[in-house]
Parts: sequence; C-alpha cells; structure tokens
Amino acid sequence: MGEWKIVHFFLDPNQGDVTRRTAYIRYNGPLNGAPSFTIISNRCAHLGCPVQPNGPSFPDQTKSIDTGGGQHVTLIKMLPAGGFGCPCHGGQYDQEGNRTAGPPVRSLDRYEYSIRNGHLILGKTFSVAKVKGSGKDAIIYRYRLAGPGQHITGWEQIFYPLQPPQ
Repeated sequence: MGEWKIVHFFLDPNQGDVTRRTAYIRYNGPLNGAPSFTIISNRCAHLGCPVQPNGPSFPDQTKSIDTGGGQHVTLIKMLPAGGFGCPCHGGQYDQEGNRTAGPPVRSLDRYEYSIRNGHLILGKTFSVAKVKGSGKDAIIYRYRLAGPGQHITGWEQIFYPLQPPQ
C-alpha cells in the first residue's frame, strides 16, 4: 500500500506503439469495501510533454505482464518523493498531481478505473483542477478532459478559445 509504479500500456494494442501510454499508479488501500487507486497521467498540463517522477525509479524491479488480447503491461517501482516534474519547461507537481510551480495551468490529468476479475482496468482520462487531501481520502475537483494549456476553472477559461472535442 502506498507504493508507486510506473505503468506502460497500450490504449489499443492492435494499433501498436502509437497508442503507448504511461501512467503513475499508487494503491491507496480499501475505500468503502473496494480497492482505491491514484492513477495519474504523465502528460504535462502545460504543453503535453512527458512528466517524470522527482525521485528514483528501480528498473531492476520491473515486472512485465501479458494480459491477453495483445496487451502487454510493464510495471516499474518508483519513489516520487518530490512529486513529479516536466523536464521540458519546468512544471512541477506534488504526489497528488497538483501544480506546485512552473507554467502548467492545472493539475495532472487522471484515469478512471474499474476492477474486473481482480484486474485493474484503466478507463478514460479526465482533467483535474486540484486535489485536496491525499490517497483514498482525497477530494478530486474533476472536469471533462481538456487539452494541454487549456484552463478549466477561473476567469482564464473565458479568454481562451474553445478547444476541439477530445
């Protein structure tokens, strides 16, 4: 419980590497009798660059799983002690994905999830304005998926043009 993993997977294994994605996943323990997870996208909310953990990863502790249907998942243990950071433009986020510094306009996006036959299934991504608290007790201010750099709250959102549907 509380251990983070870097997870590589395909949105659509039939389309190959073009659908390869990365997420950061932490098991938070049970909540209302069901498993609770924090699943953060690695896409920076500034321009969509890949965000990295601000701490060590342990590639020697990599686990690869073939889940069937062409889906291959890789899990790598990590310690994002300082949260997450974007090496491109300096955006910084805490361990819950909240923006703490730099140019991003909001928190990191998250994934919906479900549990089927004992397996964690990632769903669609959604945007997050902010997260109060942490882990299973977190209150997530959730919005429909917005593009990188697109404001989802506050007065700034009215000054930016509407984005095409995601």
